[in-house]
Amino acid sequence: MHVDALEVERIEPDSDNPRQLRITEDEFGWLLDPVAVAAARVSESPSARIKVLLRLRDLADSMLESGVLQPIRVFRHGNLYRIAYGERRYWAARLAEIKNIPAWISDQRPARVRTLQLVENLHRDDLDLAGRLRNVLGVLEELAEEGDTTGERLASLVGIAERSARRYLQVARGPEDVREAVLAGIIRDLLVAASASAIRDDVQRGVVLSLLAKGLNWERAVAEAEKIRNPPAERTRGRPMMKVTLGATTNVGVVREIMQIVLGEERLPQLEWSDYRAVGKAWKAFLAEMEQRF
Repeated sequence: MHVDALEVERIEPDSDNPRQLRITEDEFGWLLDPVAVAAARVSESPSARIKVLLRLRDLADSMLESGVLQPIRVFRHGNLYRIAYGERRYWAARLAEIKNIPAWISDQRPARVRTLQLVENLHRDDLDLAGRLRNVLGVLEELAEEGDTTGERLASLVGIAERSARRYLQVARGPEDVREAVLAGIIRDLLVAASASAIRDDVQRGVVLSLLAKGLNWERAVAEAEKIRNPPAERTRGRPMMKVTLGATTNVGVVREIMQIVLGEERLPQLEWSDYRAVGKAWKAFLAEMEQRF
């Protein structure tokens, strides 16, 4: 493999491995129209695809000023060359009407060309977490036949910190609803995605994700989910109750019945049960004995 300056017209995308970019001729023509591009730049809510195209136009404008700073990688295909990675630079060079582009040239199609493309994409400055996760998932799929991938191996292959690689693996191998939240743009931070993947309770995790979708940050979402799962006990106003009121009755037969059930007939006080004062004293003595007993 060596670096050479290739004529852009002799290079073509790899039709056997279509990329996510997939520029159509209509889109290419639109990017060449300065009026259409200018109108898109001032649009208040451009579509995701328009944003992709505008970044490609920005790269082309940068090439007009500074040239192509980093070679693409190609492999021979008949009399032409196909792109292994660097398709964005290829399209930008065409937009800038650059005739020659630096390229690493291989005589044959590289092994794991898809992995090379995914790895290169991971290091794009304009890629958000959803885009990076898609690339990591693609890399892991490519490596699946070679056995289980460790954080250390992924970090070495992709060129990222091992801690970040472990977090990507945690998300990739974790609950599907977390990956969906990342790909939908609800979660935009890798640490948050890994932390959400670590929640094993499906209900609690679902509540946290729903709160994140409403705009809460991670700390508040977790705290609110915990409140929903374990609501605080209701507090009554005033001082806490320290005793139980047994109430009052005008029917001394009720008092006699309770005392007889607890004490038995043989221990029942010998009273004039129609004398409320005497019954009241006997009841207080009965309660005092019960408190000592229990």
